[in-house]
Amino acid sequence: MAPAAVNAARDSKATRTRWNLTVVAGSALLIAVLGYLTRWICDDALIFTRAVEQILAGNGPVYQIGERAETSTSALWQWLLALAGFLFGQPDTSTISWVLGLVLTAVGFGLAVDAARRLHSRRHATVLLPCGVLVLLGLRPVWEYATSGLETGLNTFWMAASWWLLVRLRERGSTKALLFAAFTIGLGPLVRPDQALVAAVFLAALWLTVRPGWRLTLGAVGTAATLPVAYEIFRMGFYGIVVPMPALTKNAGESMWPRGFAYVADFAGPYLLWLPLAVVMFVFAGLLHRLGGRRTDLMVALAPVVAGALHLAYVVKVGGDYMHARMALPALFLILLPVLVVSRSKNAGVAVVVVVVWASLCAGLCRYPAVDGSVHGIDDERAYYVAWTGSSHPTDSATYVQQLQRLKNVVTAEAVSGHRALIYHGLGPGNDIITTPMRTGIAEKAMVVGVYLGTAGMLAPTDVGIVDFWGLANPIGARFEFPTVKPGHSKPLGNAWLLADYAAPAAPPHPSGNFAVSGTVTSEQVIAARHALSCGDLAEIQQSAREPLTFKRFWDNLTGAWHRTRVTIPPDPFEAERKFCGRP
Repeated sequence: MAPAAVNAARDSKATRTRWNLTVVAGSALLIAVLGYLTRWICDDALIFTRAVEQILAGNGPVYQIGERAETSTSALWQWLLALAGFLFGQPDTSTISWVLGLVLTAVGFGLAVDAARRLHSRRHATVLLPCGVLVLLGLRPVWEYATSGLETGLNTFWMAASWWLLVRLRERGSTKALLFAAFTIGLGPLVRPDQALVAAVFLAALWLTVRPGWRLTLGAVGTAATLPVAYEIFRMGFYGIVVPMPALTKNAGESMWPRGFAYVADFAGPYLLWLPLAVVMFVFAGLLHRLGGRRTDLMVALAPVVAGALHLAYVVKVGGDYMHARMALPALFLILLPVLVVSRSKNAGVAVVVVVVWASLCAGLCRYPAVDGSVHGIDDERAYYVAWTGSSHPTDSATYVQQLQRLKNVVTAEAVSGHRALIYHGLGPGNDIITTPMRTGIAEKAMVVGVYLGTAGMLAPTDVGIVDFWGLANPIGARFEFPTVKPGHSKPLGNAWLLADYAAPAAPPHPSGNFAVSGTVTSEQVIAARHALSCGDLAEIQQSAREPLTFKRFWDNLTGAWHRTRVTIPPDPFEAERKFCGRP
């Protein structure tokens, strides 16, 4: 080949490479911009913030002093925020949470698109067109959950990094690279427990791609499992249960297929998501045909799609979530990974044009809520908290706390007074704030009943306890035998249990109408609830969370965790008394 032709080919290859890298960087930059424009945090994000404050105050990973309850579904996100709070000297990590989430989302998009680029450009630098990534960028929920203060950004980053490492290992199968990939993929259960499914698929794909010997296989399995297994032992010994507390509250072991299908339809319907997905699946079929002769490429391309399908099946099984789109986004991200970008061709060009038109219309015109959103108890969380706080960008705890300023003033006064009061407020027009004497034996200066659990945690100092009305942080309420109507909001604790557990024995019962539960509470109900709390498994549950953490308590928690996780509690005090105390 003549020198001029060689130089032209080299320049052409360099141009294609620059274009492809521009697509990678542009995808990361665009999601960063869109995420910033819709930045926010939700009340649930402040649950992480409260737990981090307790960690940095030296009280351990708890929501309140004297009671060990794991309120954070993502253990890794909680500890990552704690590290950030420590490094920046900022125990209130509410602002850090959305900034860090946005950074991780943007980096995750960059890694994901780069991995797709490497998959499509294994043998030569071909011109790549953005395809699947435009589906993600056209969806407003993707922008919104780029922040939110929840673990979504970490989730995106972990999925992208795991797949990027898998793609790289097709060509670089060194021992160190394999072990590092296994360790990264193994972090899935710590990102979110449901990501154990995705981690299992990726680890299987890793083995099928590299085919290491049995010794290296055992080493990779050990590397992947060490941290999750160690944390699970810690969880069982420290908290006394097998799963995070919200998993009990949300009945994560149940099967609610109809609600789950409704949840997926609630996400797909408003954005006509079926259209771009049909186009993308057509492109994916063409990709599989081209990769048919290369086993490792085929394995790597199929892994995230299989993982995404399994994750979506799990989400449908458990009935979805009450937050619009949130739990469906990881599955969508995984399924789109192999076709985030596609090699230029006539068919691909037509597909990309269709997706571009859809993404433009969707981003500009499509909005939630869907007409039937309220039927299934599915909320547009960002819109709700924007309306509740009165801020177009609620991005710190102060914005939330000011909505309960009167309650904060009462909490501050009671904590300073030394009266040791149980404080709770109503949800009705009057929002009555009630105080009643607290029983002896509680370490905190006062106890606040939290309806908005995250906000209540931020308006109270760390030495003031929070009683979670909805059971996400309450070992009793989390186990109530209520059917799931709205995940995380279906198990009201009720005043009988509140007074029985936290109030002084002589404290009079208050009308439940003051606290979002119809009917009245009688002294007999309070007495029955108090008796039930002292009997059998119910008493042992209390001890597992509240007794000082000696070695014996840790061992008893560890060995009894499985049984304790399966215990359920009748919400009616008299039924609970009969179940645990044997009273006829």
